[in-house]
Amino acid sequence: MSDQGISQIRHCLLNREAVLHNLDMETVACTLFNLLEQEQVGAAQANISDPSTGCQLGNAAAIATAFGGVLPPGISGTNDRCTILVSNLNPDKVDEDKLFNLFSLYGNIVRIKMLRNKPDHALIQMGDGFQAELAVHFLKGAVLFGKHLEVNFSKHANITSAPDTHDYSGSNLNRFNRNAAKNYRYCCAPTKMIHLSTLPQDVTEEDILNHLEEHGAIINTKLFEANGKKQALALFENEEQATEALVCKHASSIDGSIIRISFSQLQSI
Repeated sequence: MSDQGISQIRHCLLNREAVLHNLDMETVACTLFNLLEQEQVGAAQANISDPSTGCQLGNAAAIATAFGGVLPPGISGTNDRCTILVSNLNPDKVDEDKLFNLFSLYGNIVRIKMLRNKPDHALIQMGDGFQAELAVHFLKGAVLFGKHLEVNFSKHANITSAPDTHDYSGSNLNRFNRNAAKNYRYCCAPTKMIHLSTLPQDVTEEDILNHLEEHGAIINTKLFEANGKKQALALFENEEQATEALVCKHASSIDGSIIRISFSQLQSI
């Protein structure tokens, strides 16, 4: 394998020399290259764990598939810190589940802890450093319940399991357990448009409006069908309203169906 090829594999591994210091780089590169080929035919899941932090490195194959070897602008792909410190929260309206709904757009959530001595602060442990970097990049400065979020990497490597922490590691609502490449590809900063899926087959636009209208002025909605399943788009007046609707109504129920909500990068309906 060429030096250039090995360099690309190193990048896919997020430059984690600490994990690889006892391994021959050529061997690792060849192994991962084979895994990437298998991923393309749906046969591989190239997950590697970092024993020093308990975090899981990003699925290199899913990342490569999602971004075609070119990471989004502003994303280095080299971060190894899994835990995020979020501050300037609205403590009267934010809880762990609402933070889960927002931050799970960028990766799997392991644990969330609200800091009782600082009610407007929370720690969020993501599944790996790449996912944490996506969350910090896309959510820094986002407005939630009238507050501009401060989102930074924490000095803590992870969040210890305790009675005052919420553990989401086994949650089936974590989005990146399936279709990781697709979910990476859809990562973006909050937008005015949200996408709703897993809707009941007989849902109407009126149902969508009734479910969301308490969160802000809805400019337009559109129901459509993809792969035989009902989906919808809802365009709000601004990003803050759309973000509030997402954090409050993701994983809520419409006529017995648990719906999924994400931001859409479409500009209009």
